[in-house]
Amino acid sequence: MSAATFPVVRTTAEDRAFVESVLRPNETLSSFIQESIMERARARKEDEAFYARAMEASRRIDAGGKTYTIDEVMTSLRAMTEKKKQELAAKAACEKKAA
Repeated sequence: MSAATFPVVRTTAEDRAFVESVLRPNETLSSFIQESIMERARARKEDEAFYARAMEASRRIDAGGKTYTIDEVMTSLRAMTEKKKQELAAKAACEKKAA
């Protein structure tokens, strides 16, 4: 795959100095900028996917889909949390016996 470049980023000397002040050892300004661009692009993709799922859920509800009250959701989450706590406690007990 051939290399490509991003457009030049114009900024103030103060902004550049600020960004350079947060670089980690062996990190270059170019690698920081590239990583920042990719992180932001991934975040936008995640935002778009979240929005699409929300719109689809809204369409399903408008079409008569099942909805849940906050109490139903919280009861379900508490039950899942309690089950996981019990599983972890059982696992820890088994590991303690084995030791």
